[in-house]
Amino acid sequence: MLSMADAAIHQLFEANRLMREAGERIASAAGQTHARRMVLQAALAVEPAATVPDIARRLGLHRQGVQRIADELVTEGLGRYDDNPRHRVSKLFVVTDRGRAALAAIGREHASWIDGIEAEATGIDWPRLRDDLSLLVQILRDRE
Repeated sequence: MLSMADAAIHQLFEANRLMREAGERIASAAGQTHARRMVLQAALAVEPAATVPDIARRLGLHRQGVQRIADELVTEGLGRYDDNPRHRVSKLFVVTDRGRAALAAIGREHASWIDGIEAEATGIDWPRLRDDLSLLVQILRDRE
């Protein structure tokens, strides 16, 4: 028999799986993938520009995988590489206006999805859930 903590963690894994699937559907509305969305968002979070290793660290992913996605985004005009005054080799990845437009479209789809979740989940104490998850995240970080 699972402890309550173990059962809750199992539910978090299932919720994570379902949210990742929803993330793919949401991103596909703008012709993107969830991974591309995450790279674009992470790049914007460290504006004006970030290197691929910066983005990979922020996402907790391997640089090579992020490099492949960034290269695809550049090929499709959603991002570009600029010279990095602090490093000869590691270029800066910059989100283009087209990339920002794709993120805006994804954001609208995401907001609609969230509104639907909130409308259905009226019994959830959202501030408490946020606080409880924040505490769990901190505990997990401290154990790394």
